Amino acid sequence: MIKAVIFDLDGVIVESENAHIEAEKQTFLKYGVQISADELHKYTGATAKVMFTELIAKYKLATTFEEMFCEKEDILYKLLEDDAEPTKGIITLLWKLKSRKIRLAIGSSSPKKQIKYVLNKLDITHLFDSAVGAEDVARSKPDPEVFLKAAGKLGVSPSECLVVEDSSLGVEAAKSAHMKCIGFRNPNSGNQDLSKADIVTDDFSRLDIDAVLS
Repeated sequence: MIKAVIFDLDGVIVESENAHIEAEKQTFLKYGVQISADELHKYTGATAKVMFTELIAKYKLATTFEEMFCEKEDILYKLLEDDAEPTKGIITLLWKLKSRKIRLAIGSSSPKKQIKYVLNKLDITHLFDSAVGAEDVARSKPDPEVFLKAAGKLGVSPSECLVVEDSSLGVEAAKSAHMKCIGFRNPNSGNQDLSKADIVTDDFSRLDIDAVLS
């Protein structure tokens, strides 16, 4: 029986993937690199540290992860100020889960600052019991650490958790944690392989919540 649901943030709770991609493209352009959305989408679900570290090495850039991350953040928050909408049907889904006494958490590769910003902006902070972000884990998705820590904070076992993810790395992490997983097909998240998910949907309003939780 499912007692808790752990949600990824970007592309699942909030339509922010386009903002992230645009902020990353602008950041790399400052260093003379015209990077494609397809290349950036390969890192959907991974921490910014993993992405920037690998791409700095690939393009031999004379900078650091910390410097590029700060530059991206400056651009990102300006974009999110005008463009941070909840994904279609997610708010209704959250309330349905709360009405069934299901515990809710965020398990994201984004920093806690971004998680807090998004939840506050969407006015849904009160719906979540806990959140685990990038600085809470040593290993990025597809490692299951983020979801296992979220389960621990909620006081439930992995087998009692359901994860909602929009990335192939996130789905792999959920299954490695031995958790049930819904793959959310968000077109803004790129061409993600969600085949390992137990259920795949592109519309939260179509989910049979009671069947999913059983």
